[in-house]
Amino acid sequence: MRRTSNILFLIIGVIMPILIGTWHTQVHFADLVSEPAQEAITNSIIIMGETKSLYNTFGLVSFMMGISFIIIGLLNIAAIKRNKGNYPPILNIIIMMLYLACVIYVGRTFDATEQFYGGIVGMFLSLFCLGLTLTGNKKV
Repeated sequence: MRRTSNILFLIIGVIMPILIGTWHTQVHFADLVSEPAQEAITNSIIIMGETKSLYNTFGLVSFMMGISFIIIGLLNIAAIKRNKGNYPPILNIIIMMLYLACVIYVGRTFDATEQFYGGIVGMFLSLFCLGLTLTGNKKV
């Protein structure tokens, strides 16, 4: 059970965030910084009373989102290393479940089918991981 729980946490907490963050950042630099993308969103919007370029605002959010995914994965690597082969930390699993709940919400709200169903699959894996961890910790 411990091995399965750790493998599930490795998938949902490390591999997927780093993979998605890397893909997102690659798309950001390959497509979103192109001239056609810059021209497509030339409008300005008002944020906190200041006029901001829509392209710059979108670019900032896009870049930081990709990097944040990677950092989430790296932080979970640190949690796994600190855990030294025991069950994954319950708090980390719950935090990933909160994150996945946000992924499901965003996928549904903004018609992002891949995010919606990916979040649901991740949530099931997280629940299974949490169940194994809680059960295993009771036996220790």
